[in-house]
Amino acid sequence: MPRTPRPIRLAELAAFLDAQNGGAYERAVEGDPNAVIHGFASLSAARPADLVFVRDVSLAAALEQTAARVVLAPPGLEVGGRSVLRSRQPAHDFSRLVDEFAPRRRPPEGIAPGARVDASANVAPTACIESGAQVGPGCRVGARTVIGANATLVADVEVGCDGWIHAGAVLREGTRVGDRVVLQPGVVLGGDGFGYVPDAEGRPVAMAQRGCVVIEDDVEIGANTTVDRATLDETRIRRGAKIDNQVQIAHNCDIGEHALIAAQTGLSGGTIVGARAILMGGVGTTGHLRIGEGAFIAARAGLHGDVPAGARMYGAPASEERSWHRTVAALRRLPELVKRVRRLERQLAGDSQSSSAASAGRDTASEGESGGN
Repeated sequence: MPRTPRPIRLAELAAFLDAQNGGAYERAVEGDPNAVIHGFASLSAARPADLVFVRDVSLAAALEQTAARVVLAPPGLEVGGRSVLRSRQPAHDFSRLVDEFAPRRRPPEGIAPGARVDASANVAPTACIESGAQVGPGCRVGARTVIGANATLVADVEVGCDGWIHAGAVLREGTRVGDRVVLQPGVVLGGDGFGYVPDAEGRPVAMAQRGCVVIEDDVEIGANTTVDRATLDETRIRRGAKIDNQVQIAHNCDIGEHALIAAQTGLSGGTIVGARAILMGGVGTTGHLRIGEGAFIAARAGLHGDVPAGARMYGAPASEERSWHRTVAALRRLPELVKRVRRLERQLAGDSQSSSAASAGRDTASEGESGGN
């Protein structure tokens, strides 16, 4: 649990948010404005002097059980007599308070012993290059950016200001990274794409990959995610996009502003994702698709065609939400439908046998009558 470096009054937290939000938090403190916190915690793990937050009434039972005496909560939510700071975005504001009053440990500025920085690289004096990191020829690292232990900038890589390239990340030659970008451990940017063409004897031969990767400002990429370089042009992740762990983004993809892509999603080459689209875990696409702005793609969906803006797609192969719900409802009824079909088949078979027997009887009677005549 993050701890504060000193005791902090609830009124000070309110003043910080008020200053950041143009007065939106005036008179938002209810209870004791001098209540003191010493840390930030979840509802279940909180101690009396910790600040906790609740998003909505669904957490009322957990709030009732927490030991915390101070809470960040939306307007109108009952907090059981605790001192409260009201917020219309409690989760977002709680995170901002943690960043401000219990900041993450930051390594010291400069190039640490054991780091390898090429003489032709340009590293800002306020940047931090941790031990074991490698900054190759022609690379540029902006002010206040951290290059973590054993991270590698191969050659001609540009990283902007206020970023954090965590341990073990690899940025291949020609990669461009904007300001305030966070790359978690093991991210690989600019690896060759999975592009192969047959030679004269039909054997797969790697297509030349000479493009680059461009990461715009305020992008965050999770651990062990890979973004392949373009074949000739660029693979681009646009401003504010957030990408989870273990995602594969192939060559020539274009990810729109503020898009969200969850873990284990795989995008084939040339996929274009619109702004603010959401792809849940395990989504897969065939190549060269367009996913429209604001679309929602449910977990484990398999896309085989373009998706319109604002559409909600489910299943594999993916279909529109209502159609998918009807399909799932029909699948749940399938065992009973199979039983009904079998009963009908048996009934039809029995009727057929009865009809055949009756027909045979009529034929026999008819022959007898003919003989009598």
